[in-house]
Amino acid sequence: MPAFLRTVAVPWGGALAVLVVGAAEFLLDPRGPGFAATAGVLALVGLAGALAPWSPVGAALVVGLTFPVGSAAGLDGPNGAQLFALLLSTGWAGSQEPPRRSWAAPAADQVLATVGILLWAAPSQAWENLFFGLLLWGSWGVGVLTRRSRERAEQLGRLAARLDAEREVAEATAVAAERARIARDVHDSVAHSVSVMVLQVGALRTTLDPGHRAAGVLAGVERIGREAVDELRGLVGLLREEQGVSAPPSLARVPELVEEVRGAGLPVVLEVQGEPRELPQAVDVSAYRVLQEALSNVLRHAGPVRTTVVVRHDAAGLELCVEDNGPGPGPSPAPRGVGGHGLIGIRERVAVLGGAVDAGPRADGGFRLHARFPVREAR
Repeated sequence: MPAFLRTVAVPWGGALAVLVVGAAEFLLDPRGPGFAATAGVLALVGLAGALAPWSPVGAALVVGLTFPVGSAAGLDGPNGAQLFALLLSTGWAGSQEPPRRSWAAPAADQVLATVGILLWAAPSQAWENLFFGLLLWGSWGVGVLTRRSRERAEQLGRLAARLDAEREVAEATAVAAERARIARDVHDSVAHSVSVMVLQVGALRTTLDPGHRAAGVLAGVERIGREAVDELRGLVGLLREEQGVSAPPSLARVPELVEEVRGAGLPVVLEVQGEPRELPQAVDVSAYRVLQEALSNVLRHAGPVRTTVVVRHDAAGLELCVEDNGPGPGPSPAPRGVGGHGLIGIRERVAVLGGAVDAGPRADGGFRLHARFPVREAR
């Protein structure tokens, strides 16, 4: 599920569950509170659920208002729906906002709970305050731990992408160093030796009568030797050209990737939808790797079949789709299953960044892989 939809679905689903519990509690408990008190509490819970995706702390404060409102309406204490809403709202605030902001949720709810306790005129106010304090700060602490775990997973994803890019740079540097070493060897050994041979042949030729048959043969050897030296020097020049370090994997290099697989015989059509934007490095590198692996799988398992690559940018994230028309005539390539090693690697790359992958055969033949990366806006 995309991150944006998950951010909406979780609080709305929680609010709906609390409303169902509250309604069932009202209907099944004949000695429970009246309709007005229950309706007022559930209305605030519904409002908090609607607000939670955009203001987690504000939603928790709305839930806290159910204590004084419920007490003023005649409740002698919180009902089950209130307690569930209290735990969910403070935990949600802790999981979505940094601690420096989300701590206001349990703190304000503690004050509102105290106001409700005073309105109940409860004889054990100290115990009631301690009880609600444990609930509030405990659920908030669970939310904070959840947020830190999610952030750690995202950091690991970014680190993996950076290491991947650094590995490619190191490989490119090693290739450039090897080319320079070969160039030195060719120049210092082969080219030097051939040059000496050409000079010796030329010197020997000058000692002979120009009309002598051997002089003509030596002239031909000298000419061929000089041509060989020129070719060797050209080769050395090519090897010594500044190659530069390869650019790290990025969606900006997808057109190059498409041209490469076209050159390998795969007819690929590339479509870019939406307005491209700057992506986090982890998403940028992983998206390129997903497309690279998906196109390799098409060549490996389906052969040179018509393939479409779609890169879609939208406000909530990045979508990638690779579809092929299936194997053509001839021997059937190896079947592709959703558990293949390539697909396992794709799933791991996408999952570590909070995304999802859907891969499987198409109804009309061929194979389809769809991946979505959530892209969170900086807050």
